[in-house]
Amino acid sequence: MREKLIEKKLREAVKNMGGLALKFLPYFWVGAPDRIVLLPGARVYWVETKSTGDDLKPRQRTRKKQLEKLGFKVYKVDTQEKLDQFIEEVKASVG
Repeated sequence: MREKLIEKKLREAVKNMGGLALKFLPYFWVGAPDRIVLLPGARVYWVETKSTGDDLKPRQRTRKKQLEKLGFKVYKVDTQEKLDQFIEEVKASVG
């Protein structure tokens, strides 16, 4: 699946949960995830979307580790299955 389609499906799914999946464009922080997902209840997730089968680049892996060290959840979504898993995990975290 192409990255553009995955991003579109992510935006739609997050919108249906009452949230925002904002494109994150940090000009001075290369390798940051593509999307910051904001959901009711002050829940924040970072999502790197990729075309099916594409891996994170070295700098993206570094940023992922930095964010996780700060306590954020960071996801790589490159298939419909991984998108569904992300959505289910996010829904399960409501509480």
